[in-house]
Amino acid sequence: MASIGVAYTSQAGDAYNVVIDLFSGGEAARTYDGSVAFSRGVSGQQILQGRPGRQKYIWAISGVLTEAKAKELDDCFKAWDQDRTTGIAAAVGITDQTLFDSLTTSAVFSTPPTYIRFGPNDFSVAFGLTEV
Repeated sequence: MASIGVAYTSQAGDAYNVVIDLFSGGEAARTYDGSVAFSRGVSGQQILQGRPGRQKYIWAISGVLTEAKAKELDDCFKAWDQDRTTGIAAAVGITDQTLFDSLTTSAVFSTPPTYIRFGPNDFSVAFGLTEV
């Protein structure tokens, strides 16, 4: 079963762990950041620009969570954001089992979560992550 787990332990010691296994669309949430660029110089030489390592992953996650899990994700984001604002190099843990091989890595919130209530106890949640 495809799932993405987001975990974070704040500097205050609060631990969060949210697993999303019901997604809103059929697309895979994980892709590459596309930071490498190819061009040609004035004399025709090939120029390859980008970071000197593998391209990082990005996630555009849209899924369905219970109200309790949506609140936990919101609390996780607020705790991560609070730690970030104090200058801590805060990153959440990601376990992604949605695309080919399972992946465990660290990421930051690049798009804050948004929530839409669509039932008495269910929320549609969307947010973005970027691997660090």
